[in-house]
Amino acid sequence: NNVEEIITTGLVSAVDIALDLINDKIYWGDYSTDKISRANLDGSNVEDLITTGLRSTRAIALDVAGGKMYWTDYNYNKISRANLDGSNVEELITIGLDNPRGIDLDIAAGKMYWSMSGTDKIQRADLDGNNVEDLVTVGLGSVRDIVLELTEGKIYWVDKERGKVQRSDLDGNNVEDLVTGLGYPAGIAIIPEPSTVLLLVLGASVLLLKRPVMQRLRRSLRQVLGRGGP
Repeated sequence: NNVEEIITTGLVSAVDIALDLINDKIYWGDYSTDKISRANLDGSNVEDLITTGLRSTRAIALDVAGGKMYWTDYNYNKISRANLDGSNVEELITIGLDNPRGIDLDIAAGKMYWSMSGTDKIQRADLDGNNVEDLVTVGLGSVRDIVLELTEGKIYWVDKERGKVQRSDLDGNNVEDLVTGLGYPAGIAIIPEPSTVLLLVLGASVLLLKRPVMQRLRRSLRQVLGRGGP
């Protein structure tokens, strides 16, 4: 209910959003126009922040307290950051990446986590790009998005090729299948407490799962959701 269109012009292939609820801003990337932009939460005051040096931005994460935004560049195979107004761009990781996609931050621990759909890995590093670690390197197909649940100490992700939602500990151990048989899972978000809901983007559909149900769910959803998507 109460669906509102807040930005309807100037977008071509907008992908991923990040919210700054302190300053009432929404950030997004567009991998066709190769821009990172932001606006007020009601869609007003659209600003293009970064318009050069991008080639298919796929995910954005914010460190609002630190005044930084982080993003993955799928085609240039790099992870970068800048100030929230787009100034002071820094390339953090420029080697060893193969089609990086999802990204999320553990600010307290000084770590960033990301997925790669080229070499099918989940990795992490310090927020300045040092100390890159392989966390999950087997059993992955094409990981599209990841999200951290720091209270549980878990990484959650969606795998498009295998049609799964999975999770592991923050160090990559104890990988679990949570939901299987999904058609084109493309995005994932955990709605913060006190809610206990996991939000999945499945192609053109959205699915909400309560966490206790999700944790018990091992049966296939193929008959309900079907398979599809590019």
